[in-house]
Amino acid sequence: MRWVAPCPALADGRLPELPDPYEPLPLMFERGGGCSIEEFIDLYGVMIPRGSFESSLAAEPFLTPVSITLDALDQDAEGRITCYARISDDHSRSSPRGIVRRRVVGRDGGTHDEAFARNLRWKPTEHLRLRSEGHNDVDHVRISGREAAAFIESVTERLAGTP
Repeated sequence: MRWVAPCPALADGRLPELPDPYEPLPLMFERGGGCSIEEFIDLYGVMIPRGSFESSLAAEPFLTPVSITLDALDQDAEGRITCYARISDDHSRSSPRGIVRRRVVGRDGGTHDEAFARNLRWKPTEHLRLRSEGHNDVDHVRISGREAAAFIESVTERLAGTP
């Protein structure tokens, strides 16, 4: 990955406060990750479109170096992963009933649907299939990896008894 230099100033002439650009890389590589750059920056599971410096400044950073959260996100994280929030009248997207992920693995596109459980592990589920067939009244909305991480952190904090 590359760091843009010189950094263009904001409209008022001052330079933006930026985090250390390389800090997440050692953590990613220590956890067995890698990356490649073409039209997208592919972090082997998450693809980020390349953009301009201005679009990068506007993006919300993914700021979780919490090992429990990263472990949960990494568990069996192979293939193309899409996360969904389980919402209802009482549970919004920002505070869902739970989260589900769909992993599409291999050239044949084998699909694995998994729900995040209280034991901080992913377990097989039929939620998405049942919903698509009209047998489940719980709605699912697509969420980002950042939103999934926020949910996982909220669960671990509740289980630990911290605010």
